[in-house]
Amino acid sequence: MLVVKAAALMHQPVEEGTVLRPTVEEGPLTEQQLGLRQAEERLYRDYIHRLLKVRKRFISYPNYQYLCKLCSVHIENIQGAHKHIKEKRHKKNIMEKQEENELRALPPPSAAQLKAVDAAVVETARQHGISEEDFEVRKAMVIRMEGIIQRHLSGCML
Repeated sequence: MLVVKAAALMHQPVEEGTVLRPTVEEGPLTEQQLGLRQAEERLYRDYIHRLLKVRKRFISYPNYQYLCKLCSVHIENIQGAHKHIKEKRHKKNIMEKQEENELRALPPPSAAQLKAVDAAVVETARQHGISEEDFEVRKAMVIRMEGIIQRHLSGCML
């Protein structure tokens, strides 16, 4: 059996149901262990985490070894994890997560950008919005309707 010098995975005991990325410790790995480690690193990038072995497992999921944090799906083994990665739902969730991360990474708008948006909103409101007179007429109507409703249903308000 070929032994490769690499980092070995050491799982720390944790509370029931906890998912953690394993810590790394120097030591020899067999070719099979190295392949498993690389497969799990790939799964981790796809938001699939290994459930650490603990004294008690969830009663509903006693045989599951992995959890997709993105889809909240429990998975029994590596083959099931690879199958899950190829599913349409997981791919859609990955795309949404990437878009979310990209949006979070955007810098805040500059003062010039805020000024331009403000000017565009004011101009649009001027062209398509209601006048002050229309606004007051509508406000008066709401107050009148609220009075009528409250006479019949004392706890209701608009």
